[in-house]
Amino acid sequence: MTSPAQTRAIHAMRKAGQMDDREYRALLAARFGKTSSADLTGAEASVLIDELRAVTGVTPAAGRSAARTATGKFAPVLRALWICAWRLGLARSRDDAALLAFVERQTGLTHSRFLTDAADATRAIEGLKAWIARDGGVIWPAHADARATGRPLSWLRKQAVAEAAIGKLSGGGDPAIGGSREAEAFGAGRGLPAAFAAYSEADWDTFAAFLGERLQQLGDSTKAKNGKRRSA
Repeated sequence: MTSPAQTRAIHAMRKAGQMDDREYRALLAARFGKTSSADLTGAEASVLIDELRAVTGVTPAAGRSAARTATGKFAPVLRALWICAWRLGLARSRDDAALLAFVERQTGLTHSRFLTDAADATRAIEGLKAWIARDGGVIWPAHADARATGRPLSWLRKQAVAEAAIGKLSGGGDPAIGGSREAEAFGAGRGLPAAFAAYSEADWDTFAAFLGERLQQLGDSTKAKNGKRRSA
């Protein structure tokens, strides 16, 4: 059935599109054979939202449709997690369009701006975190870890993502990164502090970007080698 978040999105878009009740009912009848959005399934409501979005007159932004740019209250945390997934080689694209497709699969909502209900947002955020933990090897810290270490939870989360990338690179045979000591040397060689203990949150972000590039390079190299074996 239509979720509360979808219902709010539908009515907001009707208002934005200046669609009166007669036109709206006619659309429901012609498209779904129903007279109320409350009678739609979640999938049907998602289709209706897409059709109403066209009525609102979304304009291109920065060379691409604004409809494909993550916005809304929960967009920053969703985007941060999505970039983590991309850096760890889980997501094929770091673009918002790929993130929004994930959000839709998790919630039935076609855009992050419709994540106004806490339950819907939690479903998307926790789904992303679970995927990153399961397939990316990230061990997410808890509030107890922050209390025990005296570090902000946000600092520990960024460290956890970088450590998962280090593990992937070490296991994948990257000669520059064979463990924590080598990883610290790798970071220091790129202008970061010589020891992880001195890292700021911004340093962890920079380091994760470095590691993500190495993972991408390692993946490209592996694909090239496999391609040569198949053609041989």
